[in-house]
Amino acid sequence: MLDNLLASRLTVPFATPTGGGGLQGRSFNEEFDGDFGGVFYRRTILVTLGYFPVFAGTKQVQVGTQKIVILPPNQKNPITITVPVFANVPVFVNTPITQTRSVLVPVPGRYNGILITDNDSPRPSDRLYFGFNHYSGIGRSLNPSLPAIDLNWGMFGFEKTVFGDDLSVGLRVPVVGLNAPFGLGAQTVGDLSVLFKYAFINDRVNQNYLSVGLVVTTPTSSVSGVLSDGSAFPNSVLLQPWTGFVRSFDWGYLQGISNLVVPTDGRDVILLGNSLATGIWLYRGNPDRLLPALTPTFECHVRTPLNNRDRNGLIFLQDMVNLTSGLHLRWRRLVISGAVSVPVVGPRPWNIEAISNVNWRF
Repeated sequence: MLDNLLASRLTVPFATPTGGGGLQGRSFNEEFDGDFGGVFYRRTILVTLGYFPVFAGTKQVQVGTQKIVILPPNQKNPITITVPVFANVPVFVNTPITQTRSVLVPVPGRYNGILITDNDSPRPSDRLYFGFNHYSGIGRSLNPSLPAIDLNWGMFGFEKTVFGDDLSVGLRVPVVGLNAPFGLGAQTVGDLSVLFKYAFINDRVNQNYLSVGLVVTTPTSSVSGVLSDGSAFPNSVLLQPWTGFVRSFDWGYLQGISNLVVPTDGRDVILLGNSLATGIWLYRGNPDRLLPALTPTFECHVRTPLNNRDRNGLIFLQDMVNLTSGLHLRWRRLVISGAVSVPVVGPRPWNIEAISNVNWRF
């Protein structure tokens, strides 16, 4: 019996008794790392010489007048003039040509960190978590002449099971920063999300799950502004029903989630998502040693907007297929994860995304 107990401790991230007695027989599935950077909104910017070649050049602009003394012919000394003559002449300066231009850029706090696949899984659990995501060159393919724009957001959250292990509730809030020229950048606390999860198949012995849930995202971000037609940014509540599964094997696991994001403002994006991930228990760890369990993962995320598919519209989102690969390191209750996500369908919404997540289970 002692040998069986030790063997079980090698296959679980931390020994957890099951409802029927004994210990869990397989390692946990890890959370999805994620992939989504947000929606693009059309805004108007004022551009100047040096950013867009088509607008290069200067023009003379009158900035005022200057009073001068007019000397009579052959008169070299103005002191001897008995009746001085004055004239006002215009003063000109060379000014860079400025024009307006319409661009598609993210709005910080909108659709950031809202998907159920952002550091989450179909399995109800008790945890605190933090994540950080960096998007390089976001929107570059949509605005080829615009200087590079980077998007960063960190996310704080928790999840707690209630009424047993089948149901959990959670709360998450992102902190978002957009580094962009022409006054497009901003730093803000993003929209707050409340999460509900119910596993109606909850096999904690074999680590198999079938779940449904709902994410409600409230428009708590402080960022405001106008679209290029002069209307205010949409301020939607986002309702996101989803269903997902986890299937565990001796070598690892498969997990999948399908979700639908429905905004209360009809101008915003209705988004259908389908995600599939696999993880391999490369090394399952030993609770008596410092070496962590190692689980490399690979994810495929397909994002399909059901409206706002016109690149010339005020709000736009393209079809996406994003591939994410990462590694999870687990020490009993602590998991540290790193991943990279790359879009493979054009126009590419960003160049590359770097992801890091920390989960602490209690």
